[in-house]
Amino acid sequence: MSDSHYRPPMHGGDPRQLPAENSTLPMLDLATGINPWPWPLVNPPNDCYTTLPYFNAELQSAAASYYGVAPELILATAGSQPVIQQLPYIAPKGRVLLPAVGYEEHRYRWQRAGHDIVLFERYDREEIARQIATENILHMVLISPNNPSADQLAIEDLRYWRSVLPAQGLLVVDQAFADANPESDVSALAGEPGIVLLRSVGKFFGLPGLRLGFVLAEPSLLAELDCCLGPWTVSGAAQWIGQQALLDRAWQRQTREKLFAASSAQAALLAKVFAGEDIRCVNSALFVTLIMPLAQAEALQSASYQVGLSVRVYHCGESGYMRWGLAGDLTVLAERLSQLDIRALAA
Repeated sequence: MSDSHYRPPMHGGDPRQLPAENSTLPMLDLATGINPWPWPLVNPPNDCYTTLPYFNAELQSAAASYYGVAPELILATAGSQPVIQQLPYIAPKGRVLLPAVGYEEHRYRWQRAGHDIVLFERYDREEIARQIATENILHMVLISPNNPSADQLAIEDLRYWRSVLPAQGLLVVDQAFADANPESDVSALAGEPGIVLLRSVGKFFGLPGLRLGFVLAEPSLLAELDCCLGPWTVSGAAQWIGQQALLDRAWQRQTREKLFAASSAQAALLAKVFAGEDIRCVNSALFVTLIMPLAQAEALQSASYQVGLSVRVYHCGESGYMRWGLAGDLTVLAERLSQLDIRALAA
């Protein structure tokens, strides 16, 4: 099947997809799930721009310390996205098991690479193992914390599912949101055969434009990925800034505490605003998700645009997963929400 049969996912925060702004209410971007209190940037030295960005041993060392793994188990990349796009072409062709609710790029990229997609509906250890065995699954792609459902996976379950997969298969775990939820970190799996972990600097550190991420895997797979991605994939500025941010433990500790408190407060606000409606609220450290019928989610998204709130809706069958990134000012969010006619939207 040709690529034209697959529609690329739409991503939150793309200004080309937003309606015209209300002149009195500039759009508050809550569609991306990015930390609204970024790591305080400092200007990198000039040679970050005047020399080619070859391998940086200092960045490698800082990342190894940050993730708690050996340096040879890490590959720096321009964010997770290039790996999400390239990995399906490296992996042997087969059937790939993914969550029905999750970041759509994974499904889209494995499909484009010619793999057959199989979905599972809920995270159940034995049910998933049976599905792997009975449906001839070769690879499995998971997201923890899951975007947008906030599910977190135990390291014991991941090892178990990997043991059920064929030896030549891959278990890929996207951990883009794990930095803010350290209890979800499964970096201890790094280097185990057939396991690939994806980590992102942009979300937790609030620097999505930096385009920096890491792959944690066995050295032979990293070498193949490195060859496919090519030289100079991470800019010199990104390497230098990333190194400083990864070493800033005081900021990391304070920010995790701040994000946990902010997410809890925002979840409480949204649950209160939509109390009594057919809506379920879940949250992770960097986002809050409202789960509701899809038609209701789309109506609420349109209404939110009118009061200057840009939020993302994931289409998951008949359900809509409306993901709200954290607001830098909860008072502003509360004021905007007060302008929504909740009863009319529920009708």
